[in-house]
Amino acid sequence: MAAVAETIWSLLTNPTVVYLLLVAGVWAVVLAASIPGTGLPEATAVICLALAAVGFTQFPVNLAGLGLIALALILFVLEFRLYAHGAFLIGGTVALGVGSLLLFRVENGAEAALSWVTVAGVTFTSTALFSFFIWKGLAAQRLPKLQDLSRVVGSRGIAQTDVNGAQAGAVYVAGESWSAQADDKIPAGSPIVVVAREGLHLKVAKASKTDSV
Repeated sequence: MAAVAETIWSLLTNPTVVYLLLVAGVWAVVLAASIPGTGLPEATAVICLALAAVGFTQFPVNLAGLGLIALALILFVLEFRLYAHGAFLIGGTVALGVGSLLLFRVENGAEAALSWVTVAGVTFTSTALFSFFIWKGLAAQRLPKLQDLSRVVGSRGIAQTDVNGAQAGAVYVAGESWSAQADDKIPAGSPIVVVAREGLHLKVAKASKTDSV
C-alpha cells in the first residue's frame, strides 16, 4: 500500500499530470451539464478535480490562468446549451490555451512547468472533442420526431374507464393510454374521438361504433 500511495503522490507532484486531471475534470463538467442524469460524468468530474486540487497545492498556481480555464469551461457549456454556431467554442478554445500557458507561475527565471506541445495537444483535442459532441447534438435535433403528439387530435380510441368532466379517466389512443376528460359522461368501453390535447391530457367525445378503431 505504501508503494501505491508513493506512486500516486509522485503523479500528483507532476505538473503535467495535474494539468491533465484538471482538463479531464473540465471535460466531465461540460458533459455533466449537457447530458445530466447519467451520474458517470459527475463522478468523474468530482474525482479529477479533487485530485487536481491536491496537486495544485504543490505548485505556484497563477490565478489568472486558472480563471481563464474556468472561463473556457463556462463557454463550452454555453456552446452546448445555446448552439452559438461555434462562437463560444472558439472563445473557450482561446481561453483554454492561454489559461493553460499561464497556469503555473514562472519563478526566478525557471522554465514554465507545461510545455507548449502539451498545451497545444490538449487544446486541440478539447476543441475536436467538443466540436464532435456539438455536431452530434445538432444532428439529433434535425432528426424527424418519432411521434408527433399534435396528430393525436382527431384520432379514435377506446375509453378504458368512465370519462367525464368532473374527474379524469383513461382512454387508449394511438397505441398508448392517456388521461382524458369529456363534457358528457362516456362509459368504459365506449369508442371515443380526441377533440383537443393539452400536454399529455386529452379532451375527448363519444364516437359512433362505426368510427372507432
